[in-house]
Amino acid sequence: MAHARRKIHDVHARAPTDVTTEALQRISELYAIEVAVRGCSAEQRLAARKARPAPLMQSLYDWIQTQMKTLARHSDTAKAFAYLLQ
Repeated sequence: MAHARRKIHDVHARAPTDVTTEALQRISELYAIEVAVRGCSAEQRLAARKARPAPLMQSLYDWIQTQMKTLARHSDTAKAFAYLLQ
């Protein structure tokens, strides 16, 4: 996920758009799970990592697939999103 986030961040740094802003926000929600479980027991971290990211990831993938329909295929944003979908 870090590599995909970096690609989107790089595109955003060059030419920020509402789409790249939202993508980074959605990804930050996934990182927030890790922040929330810091200091918890291994069992609690594992349970949180199994339960909480799945709906966020599905929402992110669905949203990106919708955005891909509106982006130029060879745009930097589309390339970054395609990398994330791999």
